Amino acid sequence: MDGKKHYFVTVNTQDIREMSIPEGGIEYEIIANGNEIEEIEKLFRAQNRETFGALGFLGRPFDEWGVDDKRTAFDMELIKLYRRIFDLGTEKTRSQIREMGILDK
Repeated sequence: MDGKKHYFVTVNTQDIREMSIPEGGIEYEIIANGNEIEEIEKLFRAQNRETFGALGFLGRPFDEWGVDDKRTAFDMELIKLYRRIFDLGTEKTRSQIREMGILDK
């Protein structure tokens, strides 16, 4: 399977582990190689950039200019992340993501 191993990805904590730790949050099991793990880490970093950009609007609660663009960018990065996890995921992972409906958007 060209260097692929089972990993467990937790989106909310941005963890990628070779061992399951169910108490750490909702895990998604994937089968990936080193390059594919790097892709997921890159998607985590992109999501962090969008989160950081959106935080700038917290200090201006009534100024909505630009907020929708930031929300859309954050949503798009999150969807890319879940799509990649879906692509690499086990059947259980794919089922979990299908149930969320996040990729239907």
